Amino acid sequence: MPIRTRLVLWYSGSFAAALALFAGMVWMGARHALNADVDLWLNGQAEGLARFLALEPLSPDAEAVAEEAREFSTALPAGSGLQLIENGGRLLLSRPDARAPIAHSVGAVEAATWNGTPIRSAARETVIGGRRYVLVLWRSTQESDAVLRRLAGILLALAPALLLLSAGGGWWLSRRALAPVDEMTAAARRVSLDDLGARLPVPPHGDELSRLGQAWNEMLDRLEHSAGRLRQFTADASHELRTPLAVMRTTAELALRHERTPEEYREALAGVRLGTEEMTRMIENLLELARADAGQLPVSRTKQDLSAVVDEAAAHVRPLAEQKAIRIESSSQGQLAVSGDRGLLRRLLLIVLDNALKFTPRQGRIAIRAFREGPACVVEVADNGCGIAPQDLPRIFDRFYQADAARSGGGSGLGLAIAQWIVLSHRGTIQAESEPGQGTRVRIALPAAGA
Repeated sequence: MPIRTRLVLWYSGSFAAALALFAGMVWMGARHALNADVDLWLNGQAEGLARFLALEPLSPDAEAVAEEAREFSTALPAGSGLQLIENGGRLLLSRPDARAPIAHSVGAVEAATWNGTPIRSAARETVIGGRRYVLVLWRSTQESDAVLRRLAGILLALAPALLLLSAGGGWWLSRRALAPVDEMTAAARRVSLDDLGARLPVPPHGDELSRLGQAWNEMLDRLEHSAGRLRQFTADASHELRTPLAVMRTTAELALRHERTPEEYREALAGVRLGTEEMTRMIENLLELARADAGQLPVSRTKQDLSAVVDEAAAHVRPLAEQKAIRIESSSQGQLAVSGDRGLLRRLLLIVLDNALKFTPRQGRIAIRAFREGPACVVEVADNGCGIAPQDLPRIFDRFYQADAARSGGGSGLGLAIAQWIVLSHRGTIQAESEPGQGTRVRIALPAAGA
């Protein structure tokens, strides 16, 4: 069932229930008010007659008392009456005439029936000349009942019109309220993988539908960004894998084109082996990043001395640096305890140092500094290499991204992406600062153990 129909049904049902409750309360209130007026009149007349008879000097004869009551009854309005009952239940007077006394309770106002007419009666007891009498005054409720019947008829006649009006108003309001939903639905159906730039219209009212539209558009922004990264990732992976494959194929074709000497075959196979090694490293990195994205790469959490990890990484790359006559300077300020995976932390520093070695010229310098800064342990790797252009700096952690100036250094462009994942998995941050021709500084900040 459409939401619009359900809203109309709920709205009409709620309005009908409220209308019935309101009509019932009006009718009950009117009946109570009319009965209260009758009861007030009866109580006043009964009290007045009882006082009159009690104070009037009368003969103790019951006939004299009945005569006084008869005179009082002549002043009663139409639709009302009086009965005088002697103690013991004998009816002395009834105006209008009746053969039996009206059922009564002394001191209370009750509803009863007299000669088929609905009435309300009030009874009072008085003592005259040592004898007890009961005075019963009654009044017909036919007029008030007729008013209540007319009121009920009016309410019943108005109810269908009001229900119809409420249903029409509910339909109009629901249509107006849900019109943005129809527009958003139509816009959402136009969104496809080939056109993720389309956005849902957002109502300008700042209500729940506006927040829903904004949330959908934010989700579409993320999907568009993810799809763009996926397309770029696929294109870059294809490009990076195509190059070593082309080299391997060309080498094999040239080797097979003519008869070669064993040394030439050995040289061709060595080239193929280098290509396969490059592809193996790239595929392993891709697999590792895919497992990291899926949360399937375990990260241990043990207390590690970051200074010792820095020293190990520096010692590992120092022989490579000596081949290019690059000086490596390493310094640590005491023991820097962090909670993390020692193997991953070591690999993180080796990736950063490997990049620094690639783009630092001969006779250059690489400085590694580890120190404590507030609640974080910081490692800075600074070189005096070629640097990174400002337009390339924000993208160096993207997968497969390689600045033009950096392509001569080789590699697949996955190292810094892996380094960033390692830092994030340790709840840290990694930043790079660089000036072309001046060098690059990479800053890694990891939470100190217990911080």
